[in-house]
Amino acid sequence: MTSLFTYPRAIMLLVAIVALATGMAPPAWLPAGTAWTTALAFVTIGLYATGLIAEAITSLVFFLGAMLLAVAPADVVFSGFSSTAFWIIFGGLILGMSIRHTGLGQAIADRLLMRLPGRYSGLIAATVGAGLLLAFLMPGAMGRMVLIVPIAVAVADRAGFDEGSNGRIAVVLAAIFGTHLGSFAILPSNTPNVVWSGAMESMHGIDIGYIDYLWWHFPVLGLVRSALLVVVLVYAFPDRPGIRSEARDAPAPLDRDQRQTALVLLVALGFWATDALHGIGPAWVALGAALYCLFNASRLVPAKPFAALDMGPLLLLAGILGVGSVIAHAGIGEAAFTQLLPILPLEPAANAINYAVISIGGTALAVLTAMPGVPAIGVPLGETLANATGWSVQSVLTILAASYSTYLLPYQAPPILIGAQLGQVPWGALTRFTLGFAVLSIVLVFPLHYLWLQWIGVLTG
Repeated sequence: MTSLFTYPRAIMLLVAIVALATGMAPPAWLPAGTAWTTALAFVTIGLYATGLIAEAITSLVFFLGAMLLAVAPADVVFSGFSSTAFWIIFGGLILGMSIRHTGLGQAIADRLLMRLPGRYSGLIAATVGAGLLLAFLMPGAMGRMVLIVPIAVAVADRAGFDEGSNGRIAVVLAAIFGTHLGSFAILPSNTPNVVWSGAMESMHGIDIGYIDYLWWHFPVLGLVRSALLVVVLVYAFPDRPGIRSEARDAPAPLDRDQRQTALVLLVALGFWATDALHGIGPAWVALGAALYCLFNASRLVPAKPFAALDMGPLLLLAGILGVGSVIAHAGIGEAAFTQLLPILPLEPAANAINYAVISIGGTALAVLTAMPGVPAIGVPLGETLANATGWSVQSVLTILAASYSTYLLPYQAPPILIGAQLGQVPWGALTRFTLGFAVLSIVLVFPLHYLWLQWIGVLTG
């Protein structure tokens, strides 16, 4: 997604940031010995955020810099490669390759287009709704991305949207954000929710139920924000479907390879949806499905599948997770939040201000920690925040869901980056949409979430 001609500018930026970081005295609140870690983190985040060089190359720059500067042990720097998310993406890339190679994606798209609304707004709304429904069925945002994005690309193609067109970008973003944003209101559907729930129980002895969490967040953070997503996509990326003639005819029956790939996907989806029963993690389900496809090379995948495998999403994910691990290892995010806490205008009875400060403060913190870092840092501060606001620990920490579900830039949410890479969404369009939608969420959705929590009696002492 990045031209080679931007590399000189990127190198100049990198040199400038490093020179600035090393020439200035580090802030007193930074943990001792973390000046180089902070400088490297800002360089990497800056390159991810601006897209001045290819995201995969940014990851390699980070790996090299982290090891040369010895900012963290190797197992921390390269922790992304050993994460289950890495293997979910690997398996998903192979499954996506099979969907394209066998033509299953186009076959599914043809059948969907016969049932989806013909109007552009209806197509976008149906795609967002399908993504939200998938969030209920399948835990793990990474797995949902690798399953839904290839199908969304095929739907956009069959609907007549050319590569790079507004309609194609909107359909892919509807699938990506539709299945990711709504999942923050469904307790087991993504990592930050699970981190929040686990920390609440281990640190404060508060066990949060599935229905309680859904009742607190889904009406606003799930339904209202999904409706807002549809409106923004339709108006930000105006277009008109030009459904191709072959998509209007009755689709041909699936051939043997397409049926076999579809069976693999259905079995994988079944295992993903029932992981609480059998205990097999989503990563190993994805890897097993990928191996089945690889054992049937030339039929379900190309004869030389690894020659056709795009390593970019894998390096991007490993880099993003590595940066987050290094920042957490150094304690930079926690130090920044602890430094700011005493000067925040939190006080009992100022409910609206307290909500705004905690929710927006958590959103800003996610720039340094990525999404799972917000509950990891915020939950241990529950007693402090409760004393400052006059609310109970459960009440004050419930607000964090608004924070870790709202990201200003794409690099903060690896599933969004991976989905965009798989769907070939231009970096500029992705960044503008992510930032714009975050601002709209803060202005429009946060107040509604506050009023809802007030009305159902969650924000109490």
